[in-house]
Amino acid sequence: MNGPERPPEGPSGRRPSRRRGERREDRPETPRSLGRSVDDYLASQGLLGMRTFGEIAVCWAEAVGEDVASHTRPRSLSGTELIVSVDHPGWATQLAFLAGTICDRLADQLGYRAVESLKAHVDARFRLD
Repeated sequence: MNGPERPPEGPSGRRPSRRRGERREDRPETPRSLGRSVDDYLASQGLLGMRTFGEIAVCWAEAVGEDVASHTRPRSLSGTELIVSVDHPGWATQLAFLAGTICDRLADQLGYRAVESLKAHVDARFRLD
């Protein structure tokens, strides 16, 4: 009985698995890290900035110091401009003076320069104390 040809078995004695509709030549040659795969997926969906923003939010207090962090909160990232909520207009002025230093410290924390400028918005509704 001559049936359809079966693919050769792999070193484990099992046939290599394929996803439905996937041809052998469609599979990548080398394995990729999970982080790289996640980055590629987020980039394809236009969401890579969300990951960067999350990293900024995690290291914000350490980058700006506890005093500044107690009156400010990263709100969003638009390209390389970080939008920051502040609880008083005086903190908007303070952030304007500290912008270059904060961008440098964030770059040190992240390992790359994700933020080139800051823009402060007064939002008296939030209090961190």
